[in-house]
Amino acid sequence: MIQELLQIKPTDSFQDMRDRMGAFLGMNTPIPENAMRRAVQDQDYANNLITCRNAPGFLEVLLTDPENEQYALNTVQDNEISNVELIQKAAGAFMRWGKAGFSVVDDTTLEIRENACMGCENLSKPEKKLQKLVTSKPSEQIGKRISDCVCKLCGCSLSKKIRIPTESCPARHPENSNLNRWGEPALKTG
Repeated sequence: MIQELLQIKPTDSFQDMRDRMGAFLGMNTPIPENAMRRAVQDQDYANNLITCRNAPGFLEVLLTDPENEQYALNTVQDNEISNVELIQKAAGAFMRWGKAGFSVVDDTTLEIRENACMGCENLSKPEKKLQKLVTSKPSEQIGKRISDCVCKLCGCSLSKKIRIPTESCPARHPENSNLNRWGEPALKTG
């Protein structure tokens, strides 16, 4: 079963991702569009889907949750390409996260990452509808101080990205080009 999920690649079409996620969940049909978009953007929802894959009654409740409608792709034509790219990036992050066992970073790493983002010039408020869907009201709690912000470089929801151990900051550290802004080894880009 896990093979269906692990075979999803960031380059797959959105329909391919829906088909594979449906197969992973034990469905004979693709996962509904809005449920897939929500799973890509909301790690708690994705965890719930995975946890309930062997419980059809609970799975049905999750897949038909009225909150899924918030994730409908309802954009104007000129924003569609960038929103599709955001979904593909998020799907890639979701798949890498799945391969890593859906773990989250420890509290110390979370605070270091969040502090780096808070001091970064690429921190911004979301402009695209899709980005606005995944942000929430910030609080003083570590990991939630930037929950209403996205990164200008990658477009990611920062409060979600900083929690995932397989994700990396796209900005270079201001003092060490071998590190990213979070103080972690910088990924090589081709």
